[in-house]
Amino acid sequence: MIELWKRFRLFFIALLFLLPVFLVLTLPKREGQPTSIVEKIFMQVSFPLQQWANKGIDWLKAGGQRYIFLTQVQQENQELKRIISALQEENNRLKETIWGNERLKKLYTLQSQYASRSMAAQVFARDPSSWFKTVLLNKGEKDDVSKDMAVVTSEGVVGRVIEVSADTAKVLLITDPNSALGVIIQRSRSQGIMEGKVEEVCVLKYVQKSNDVQVGDKVITSGLGGIFPKGLMTGMVTKVDRKRPGIFQYIEVTPAVDFSRLEEVLILGVGP
Repeated sequence: MIELWKRFRLFFIALLFLLPVFLVLTLPKREGQPTSIVEKIFMQVSFPLQQWANKGIDWLKAGGQRYIFLTQVQQENQELKRIISALQEENNRLKETIWGNERLKKLYTLQSQYASRSMAAQVFARDPSSWFKTVLLNKGEKDDVSKDMAVVTSEGVVGRVIEVSADTAKVLLITDPNSALGVIIQRSRSQGIMEGKVEEVCVLKYVQKSNDVQVGDKVITSGLGGIFPKGLMTGMVTKVDRKRPGIFQYIEVTPAVDFSRLEEVLILGVGP
């Protein structure tokens, strides 16, 4: 109550002053009776106060209208935000559908090269440890998946199946240190064995220093070993070192597949 008086004390004082004026001015008088001196004085004195009171009332009305307007604007703003959020969510779903269709289109294009001896699968889990680099697929023995089947994408080789259950398959990625596959330098046809490292790269071993290998060379599967068909992309040479001791050069290969974004794969060798 005290705070209210402090904020509007001028208004209350003016109201108390104008109240007797209002009573005097509104008292009934006879028709034709002249205005008294008291009434004239009150009218003269009260005129500026009436103007101030009218301005105050207009200000309060304008403030009330602004408040109503701002309240409506705030409600409309909240509704617009809700609509925008819903549209963004719908847009994200549509983008995800489009991107998913693009990935599947590339995968099915690759699958057509292997007729019925392949099957699409989805990655649903990854090994959380740093010792093994594996992923789990949603296909297993019920789908005729078996150990040592090759797993690829449209970008290149992913790895091979090392364990199978009724509904799932575990895949050892080519970046795992336990992985090894025969490969060929596509340009010079130099052959070697590509093994994984702790880092997200691979090492191409047993390539003699006299062989022509350059940074930027593409590396493909050799077909030796009976797991991976010949000619599948495995990666690109990113480092060559011929100064190390020994008869073989040190070669690093960056895999063609981005394993951090791996979602759908193709299992080769499925079916008759």
